[in-house]
Amino acid sequence: MNKICRNLRHVRPSNRKHLVSWSSIICLSLSVTLTSCQFEDEDYFDTPAALRIEQTTADIQKTLVEAPNGWVMQYFTGTDEVEGFNILARFDQNGKVTMAGNHRFLRDGNANKYLEFASLYQMLREDGPVLAFNTWNDVLTPLVDPVDPSAAPANLVKDGEGMKGDHNFVVLSYSPEEIMLRGERHNARVRMIPCTGAWEEYLKTVNDLKNYYANTTIPNFYVIGPKADTLYFKNLRKGVITYCERIDDPLFPTVINCLFTPTGFRLHHENNIKGTKFQEFHMAADSTCLLSENDSVRVVALWDNYIVNVRNATWNFDLEQLTAEQKALADQIGEEFTKYSKNYSLASIGLGRSTGKNAVKGLVFTYYTNAGKTKTNTAGLALNTTRSAFGKMQIDYDETCKVDGNMEALAKKTDVETLARQLATSLAGVYDIIPNNYFLPTGCTIQAAGSGNKYVLK
Repeated sequence: MNKICRNLRHVRPSNRKHLVSWSSIICLSLSVTLTSCQFEDEDYFDTPAALRIEQTTADIQKTLVEAPNGWVMQYFTGTDEVEGFNILARFDQNGKVTMAGNHRFLRDGNANKYLEFASLYQMLREDGPVLAFNTWNDVLTPLVDPVDPSAAPANLVKDGEGMKGDHNFVVLSYSPEEIMLRGERHNARVRMIPCTGAWEEYLKTVNDLKNYYANTTIPNFYVIGPKADTLYFKNLRKGVITYCERIDDPLFPTVINCLFTPTGFRLHHENNIKGTKFQEFHMAADSTCLLSENDSVRVVALWDNYIVNVRNATWNFDLEQLTAEQKALADQIGEEFTKYSKNYSLASIGLGRSTGKNAVKGLVFTYYTNAGKTKTNTAGLALNTTRSAFGKMQIDYDETCKVDGNMEALAKKTDVETLARQLATSLAGVYDIIPNNYFLPTGCTIQAAGSGNKYVLK
């Protein structure tokens, strides 16, 4: 009934007289169940539309101004080709806004440096309330400027859209806890939340945490759902993620951008894995992974893959953690190196890739080649190390495993190869891996499945 009355209220005055009888009939026919034709919030809607918009824009400005430490603008442009940006903003009642940021598109030598800049803003009354940043701001405007971001400000792009940023935003919703904005031209999306600390410290915290879990060494991540369903994020550090069903030769890749926060990161759009939704991730209390809302989805660095498939380094065994039999073999191997040359001595035994001719991946023996122990070389025996499951490594060895050129040379005068093969035989098996850091391990413990032998790698 309220809907019918609302429609009648907005009929042009010149036409109302033709509808009086029909409106009376309609209201009478519904009088059995309704006793009046009035809005429950009639006082509000009796206010002219212009006054309502004016009051709303005044309320929004009041909300903007009253945030004691300003706002964090989580800013996504209208393209998924660039990351999201953290822009800090403080508003005053007189139309001044001070913004701060440290993003890579800041100009005049300020890229990736902390910068503050003051400009003007205005609350416009259009079809709805619009927050407009209507003068140049060194922090915001580079995202809006119609130039090629890789060459800014030298070259205009053909379509004049730049990064498809916006400076005029329709206010979708607002409260003291969150303001949601949509760009008028390119549909850029901004979520504003109150900033709770010093601005420069806020951005430093964001950057420090990003460098911790999204390092350059391990760029890829498992995305694990509640039923152990697994997809992948590739290149999270860049802020423009490839979301796919496998790492090598990605299957069904989707591009999704994100921005980094003091506790983790937030995706531009909500996504899902087998129906479980996620958008914002925070560091787990035990620092083993990042967790989504309600802790339902885990983002885990491929630390196990990094340990198992290390390419350019060696994970050395703590020789004191070997079994008595293995220690005896290691001691004999050391003696054989010295037998080959009085200047040779064993430095370490590890898993990795040898450096000699016909290099192999597997068991690597690093040895000093001078009496002063300042120069080293390696000899290798191939082992097959594979990731058998999440956090598990399988070591396989058989007599057909090859050796590199240095091991061949040593074998002509010593029993190093024979002893190395005996040690390799004792290492074969499946191991649980426990890293000392779940985002960039510098060491780990491997323990044979079923509480068998335990070794420390470093």
